[in-house]
Amino acid sequence: MALAGLGSGALHALSGPDHLLSLAPLSVGRRHGAWRVGLLWGIGHGLGTLAASAVLMLVVSAVHLEGVERWAERIAALALMGMGVWGLRRRALAGSPEAATRGVVVVGLIHGLTGAAALLLILPAVVSGSMADRVLFLGGFSIGSTLAMSALTAVLASVSQSGRVPATVSTHVPRVASALSVVLGSAWMVGSL
Repeated sequence: MALAGLGSGALHALSGPDHLLSLAPLSVGRRHGAWRVGLLWGIGHGLGTLAASAVLMLVVSAVHLEGVERWAERIAALALMGMGVWGLRRRALAGSPEAATRGVVVVGLIHGLTGAAALLLILPAVVSGSMADRVLFLGGFSIGSTLAMSALTAVLASVSQSGRVPATVSTHVPRVASALSVVLGSAWMVGSL
């Protein structure tokens, strides 16, 4: 069960465009410690997913999940737009990349709490099996998504620093990713209305 959770968590972390768009501005062009950005994001995301799972286990039969999913998507859209604005503002103010990591755990937590895609992946484990199976799957999911995000940010930073990518591309990727975060978040918001 833990391995299934590990794989599901890693797949979820790497397949979400919102994850990539939120983390690219904090990773690309970073010389050191990009993996920590992904680790912090992943820890927040894992804690948020675990908290959402606990609530889901408590109220799964009493709550109309479609309404919860709609509001969760709206909150995730706002978090994505906020990360995009933060990335654009940070670049405009030429702040240090190290200072930008302060809110990463919180944004990961918001994504973990509100991410309907993650909840749909964990729903079968939450409503079936023994408590031990649930704990193993959810623990594996959180660890898998955290490790995958850490690896993703390390790869983004490494590729951008390798010399194989022109410096102008590395300079513009964070700005473009931040702008796309705002656009994607806005589209999600409109789509959830």
